Amino acid sequence: MALLLLNRRPVLDRVPAWLPGASLIVVTDRGAARYAPTGAFVRTQLVDDYTSPRVDGLIDTLCASGRIERVLTTAESDVVRAARARERYGLPGQRTASALAFRDKSLMRRLAARHGVAVPEAAVARDTGDLVDFARAHGLPVVVKPADGAGSVGVRVLRDPQQLRSCPLPADRTQLVERFVPGTVCHVDGLMSEGTVLHAVPSRYLHPNLDTATDGIPSISGMLAPGDPLAPRLTEATAAVVAALPPVPVPTAFHAEFFHTSDDTLVLCEIACRPGGCGIVEAHELATGVNLYAAQLRGQAGLPVPRPEPGRPRHGWAWFPPRAATLERLPEFCPLPYAHRFAAYGKTGVRHDGPRSSTDSIAELVFRLDDGQDVTERLREIEDWWSREVRWAA
Repeated sequence: MALLLLNRRPVLDRVPAWLPGASLIVVTDRGAARYAPTGAFVRTQLVDDYTSPRVDGLIDTLCASGRIERVLTTAESDVVRAARARERYGLPGQRTASALAFRDKSLMRRLAARHGVAVPEAAVARDTGDLVDFARAHGLPVVVKPADGAGSVGVRVLRDPQQLRSCPLPADRTQLVERFVPGTVCHVDGLMSEGTVLHAVPSRYLHPNLDTATDGIPSISGMLAPGDPLAPRLTEATAAVVAALPPVPVPTAFHAEFFHTSDDTLVLCEIACRPGGCGIVEAHELATGVNLYAAQLRGQAGLPVPRPEPGRPRHGWAWFPPRAATLERLPEFCPLPYAHRFAAYGKTGVRHDGPRSSTDSIAELVFRLDDGQDVTERLREIEDWWSREVRWAA
């Protein structure tokens, strides 16, 4: 018997240590395959188009062989396909009703709202008339987004009637239109199981992810201090959302996002049942000792998951995206005394078309937060350093 690992993350080199002694069959995106250690897996199947329905057929073939005892995932695109395979072949783990609730933002918010969680007013948009009707009822601006999107890809803010009338709606993906919610965007990351939160770490972004994806503004986030009055409120709000959705029966990572509005309300943006992107996993491991990829894979494999280690310092991260310009200067290192790791992989002289998503970057930084340090102050210091050191030419 073997575990089937569906993977598109650069983690394969660490999987043998996370799942010692396990027999693993790996279906992986070819781009992540360079991290696969030689001889570590029973079989490694490389896939060029990882989101293709052919991958679902391959998963079916492997599960139908009777050799697979569990299906493990690392990424958003595998959540529903893995749940369906588990149901078809009677394997333990998350089921389709739960997977869809964590992927479909419309369903997610309806379920959360029934349990008293504040959510933005939203509706499914099939044509321009739906956009106009929604804006007439709730005002402008409005946000249009794919119901199953990630990384702020395909998200648009419509601010005037002309934009409403000229906004194309793709026919192949369900689109949502929702009320624009101004405010600070916060996120909570950790582990959940059976409808309860096992542990959670609240953080805040300096800028919304949408600004990163559309305008190339740095994505910078830091963990809130334990004494910050917003921290327990975010943890409680996350617990309410997790309890409202169909439960995942095994320990699984989550990434939740909330708007903190000017009237001090927390409004759910979304929650996902997988580790957060950008520098979240690295910062979380530094602050808690728990690697969210390792914990998720171990939970899905039926193995014990690690517990957070107390007394570690808070951390944060910054992902610096490309702009629609030519990169003229890029720092080679970060001299800030609290920098933990800095990596620059952009190339000077290269013209970029802007970010493809909120996780696109040409450099990244992971940093420490000191006791008593105001998180917003530190995030602004990092943005100021980056703006001084990088140079773009139109």
